[in-house]
Amino acid sequence: MKPGDVVRWTFVQGDGQRKFRPAIVIGAVPPFNDWLVCAVSSQVQREVKGLDLLIDELHPDFHRTGLRVASVIRVAQLTTLPDKAIQGAVGAIGPATLDLLKARLREWLK
Repeated sequence: MKPGDVVRWTFVQGDGQRKFRPAIVIGAVPPFNDWLVCAVSSQVQREVKGLDLLIDELHPDFHRTGLRVASVIRVAQLTTLPDKAIQGAVGAIGPATLDLLKARLREWLK
């Protein structure tokens, strides 16, 4: 795995049900092979303008992400996952999109 990968992981909902969800790998968290990831949602109407990133059919990375529908990278919805919780990469975002994601995260954290 590497930063920019689109991965699947098991998300536990509030009602206890488990669902596979996509996430974007931001980076490794030492020393235990954990990964910092941003959640991805198909609920594009919930996009926070200027913070979240819309990845739709018009986005240059859409076809390489492995996402089936237009989605929003929820920049501020972060979690740390152990390596074993990730079900593997389904695609990736490009370096420019990863840089933009990190820039928005930095700006939000100020």
